[in-house]
Amino acid sequence: MRRKIFKIIKWLAIVILILCCMGITWNYFCKKREIPKIQAAYGNAVKVNGKKMTVEIAGLQAEESPVIVLLPGLGSPSPVLEFRPLAEKLGKTYKVITVEPFGYGLSDPADTERSIENIVEELHACLEEIGVHRYYLMAHSISGLYSLYYANTYPEEVRGFIGIDSSVPKQNENEPFDTTKLNLLMAYLSKTKNVLGISRIFSIGNPEKAIYADQNYSYSQEDLEVFRILSLDNSYNKTVMNELKQVEKNLEIVQDMKFPEEVPVLNFVSEDNCEIFPEWEKLHRSVLSDNQENRLVMLKGGHYLHFEQKERINYYVVKFINYTENVGTGDSKTCTGIFIYRKVTIE
Repeated sequence: MRRKIFKIIKWLAIVILILCCMGITWNYFCKKREIPKIQAAYGNAVKVNGKKMTVEIAGLQAEESPVIVLLPGLGSPSPVLEFRPLAEKLGKTYKVITVEPFGYGLSDPADTERSIENIVEELHACLEEIGVHRYYLMAHSISGLYSLYYANTYPEEVRGFIGIDSSVPKQNENEPFDTTKLNLLMAYLSKTKNVLGISRIFSIGNPEKAIYADQNYSYSQEDLEVFRILSLDNSYNKTVMNELKQVEKNLEIVQDMKFPEEVPVLNFVSEDNCEIFPEWEKLHRSVLSDNQENRLVMLKGGHYLHFEQKERINYYVVKFINYTENVGTGDSKTCTGIFIYRKVTIE
């Protein structure tokens, strides 16, 4: 009986091994075939430290137009396509620059550790290269940490910070489990599914299953295909995995930082996350200085507020920038009544 069971297990293992090898081989050749489809699919290539970093510039092009720089959450397969619905809204009033850091979207992988210092230096070099010297940083998730460090490093360039449920320095304190290790485990599982071709199989004939995006936005079929390819082929690459491993060190570097007083802040915070993590709102307040222009807006929805609440985000961004651009100019008509409360809850 034992021999029979052992024989069955042995043959099952062989079958699984063969299927895995077939999946890996099929996935490899699919990736090779798809490369031409995504080359130069969007954006402009900017040389940073001898490598290519992709940016997309949209919206108003007038020199005097305020500039918003969009920065993605950790591991976004295509920041340009992910942010496009929001960028179109903001672009009616501002120049909007979406940056794909190394390892993201169409940008090259990085050769250096994903320390917060390296990431910020690369982002700054990219903006310098395209001739942008004064701007608002608008960051989702982990890029909130990088923006905090960035604003303290280059306060004379950052006109303001806008956070979309952004990460904060002490977010992992008092957690009942190690969230970094859990995120790494989930990332490795997702990467394994991609390498074995499992995710690709489920996306056949239905590319939306391979991507996480704004479901209310009408992407073109070409953009959906590029998004699908990048989600399957570029997610959890070596650069992103290294960034995941550096999260704890990067949190330690900024743990006692606040945004400089001269950098006003508008923080959009997810109400769903506040229910899951009771300290979430308090942690977002902890990075604010005493600047009277700072605002915290609670929005109904999950972590990807720019999918669910882009209209409300656009509304408050316009008010915030209008206020910060005109405060101190004596234009009381423009500034009066823009913000009534420091905390606003929106349905």
